[in-house]
Order: sequence, then structure tokens, then C-alpha cells
Amino acid sequence: MMSRDEFGLFYNKYKNYVYRLCYSYMKRAADAEDCAEDVFVKVLAGNRKFTDEEHEKRWLAVAAANHCKNKLKQRKRDDAYLAEAAEDIPGKENNDEVLEAVLSLPDKYKSVVWLYYYDGYKTGEIAKILKKPPSTVRNLLSDARALLKKRLE
Repeated sequence: MMSRDEFGLFYNKYKNYVYRLCYSYMKRAADAEDCAEDVFVKVLAGNRKFTDEEHEKRWLAVAAANHCKNKLKQRKRDDAYLAEAAEDIPGKENNDEVLEAVLSLPDKYKSVVWLYYYDGYKTGEIAKILKKPPSTVRNLLSDARALLKKRLE
């Protein structure tokens, strides 16, 4: 079992890596934080011996991916869930039509629009989160805007 100091070093070394991986699955900061925390609890509670840094990263990647997939199986990630999350958006009452249009977008557009407009991420940040090139994110945003414009006219 890791000592407190060893775990502290381990955590500081990999916290951003695990969080980003969890975020790529969960698409919401709070959910990603919860999943990342659960992965580190597994490390702390387990008696794992890693052979090297590459072994640590591989184990963390598999553990994080599996944990996130299990969480997603427990909860349907459908439009109702995103609509529930949208309840906290200031001025939402004036934007119900826009929100409905956003939620009706295909998933590849919806996640990019959501991250950009509702969560306030820049295209470069979204590219890292979704593991896509920044140019792809910009193209998806452009296509999504065109679709939204058609739907809202």
C-alpha cells in the first residue's frame, strides 16, 4: 500500500491526466471530477504495484475508462439529462426555443455546442477534451450554427 506521501506524489502527477480522460467520457466537469476521484480511491484502497510510469498510465487509463463506462450505463445520457443540466443556465426561460434546438442536434454537434456556449470552453480546450483537432471543432461549430439557424428561422 502507498504511503500518504507516495500517494500525494502519484495523485499530483496524474490528476489532470485522469480528469481529462474522465471528462472525455462524461462531458460534464462535476461528473468527470467524481469519476476521477473514484479512480484514485481505487488506487489508494488497492495494493497495486506498478512496474514503471508507463504501467501506471496504462492502468489509470483502463481503470478510468471502465469506471466512466459503468457510470454511463447506470445513467442514461439522453436529451432529458442535458435538459436537466440546462435548468441552471441564467436566462434560460428566454431561450427555451434555442435550447430545444440545441438538444435536437445530432450528438457530434450537440456536445461541441454545449461545451462552447453553455460551459464556456474555447475551441482549443474542446479539441483537447474531445480529442479532435481544433479545426474539426471549429468546423463542427460552424455546421451546428448553420443547422441551428435553419431550425430557428
